[in-house]
Amino acid sequence: MKNHQQPVTALPHRPHLLRFLCALFLFGAVAFAQPVEPVQDPEPVEVIDPVGAIADAAVQEWLTRPSMAIDRLSALTPEELCRELPGLVSKPPPPAGTTVHVDDRLEQPSDDPTLRIFTYAAVRPGDQLDVVEVQVRETAGVWQAERVGFRSLNELGGMRAWLQTPAAAWVFIAMTLLIGLALFRAGSLIRRGLAAGMRAVREHRRLVIGTVVGLYVLFGLGALSGSQLPESCDAAILEILDTAITNVGATAAYGSGDVPRAAATTFYQNFVVVTVSVTFTLALLFGIPAYLFAGFSFFVQGVPFGLLGGGGVGEFLMVAVLLLLELTAYFLVVAGGGMLLSTVVRKGLGAYGVGLRKLVSVLSIALVLLLVGAWYEAAVIILGA
Repeated sequence: MKNHQQPVTALPHRPHLLRFLCALFLFGAVAFAQPVEPVQDPEPVEVIDPVGAIADAAVQEWLTRPSMAIDRLSALTPEELCRELPGLVSKPPPPAGTTVHVDDRLEQPSDDPTLRIFTYAAVRPGDQLDVVEVQVRETAGVWQAERVGFRSLNELGGMRAWLQTPAAAWVFIAMTLLIGLALFRAGSLIRRGLAAGMRAVREHRRLVIGTVVGLYVLFGLGALSGSQLPESCDAAILEILDTAITNVGATAAYGSGDVPRAAATTFYQNFVVVTVSVTFTLALLFGIPAYLFAGFSFFVQGVPFGLLGGGGVGEFLMVAVLLLLELTAYFLVVAGGGMLLSTVVRKGLGAYGVGLRKLVSVLSIALVLLLVGAWYEAAVIILGA
């Protein structure tokens, strides 16, 4: 579902997201003691933590890793690309000039007995202080570093951190109720916005139909491309998706089992970040940047649905309903940019304000669709687990 350009959607295989539900136990550390001979002072013995040594080695390897140029990536076969992508996402190379104090290793608490987390003091270029975090996981009795990077890039902050609180869930519930009541009250702001949006859609119905159908086709082509990728790419795609949803707070929200909290996180990402901050902003520039961004973005987002597609008929229908709600909302805002451009072309630059009002009115439709989609997605994933 970076940080601000990928919408949160239900994955075709929900267990990959639900595996973060926590019912794990803390484990104790094992103390080592050195036998003491009579009449002699005990000599201190340095205890070497083999898992900590793995983390140290991962940091050293991370510091020496070269950045992957785009031309080199484009020359790789699909199998080679799938082998490289997880490392680029979970362990992207640091900026040149980064230094890490490997001898300053600290272990952080972890609720998962198969996961140990270590941190190191680091300095970015420009004397910017930071912390490097290494996550080492045990799989089949073998400990391996699964993620290395700056901790500041993985921590939730600001609004995303607040969305994980009970207060945010209650605020979102109240907002939903207010919008729901306003929908049934004649003359309310949301009703007027929806009416204006529908008038704009009817006025530019050919443009809207062409935009929505065209973007759905691009999404479908992305899914088709994903279905042609080798099965060896499954793990790579899952790791990329896991990283993306973790960075926007979806892993913590859905892992909590709290439907309002998950819905609030989803709505913030899908409406505030993707729709308003990105798509609407690009649409203000006479629509063209919004079309270019959406065409590329939704083609790419279709790839994992094709690669990981499958499941029963019921699961397919649930995902199809969610995609219909969320993708239609995004595509209508893109079409709003087309309305703006069409209005200016027909009536001149002085009509920019008229076109802008049409674009803003379409946001009302997107808001309602994404609000319903957020609650639907949270309920399906959490309650349907």
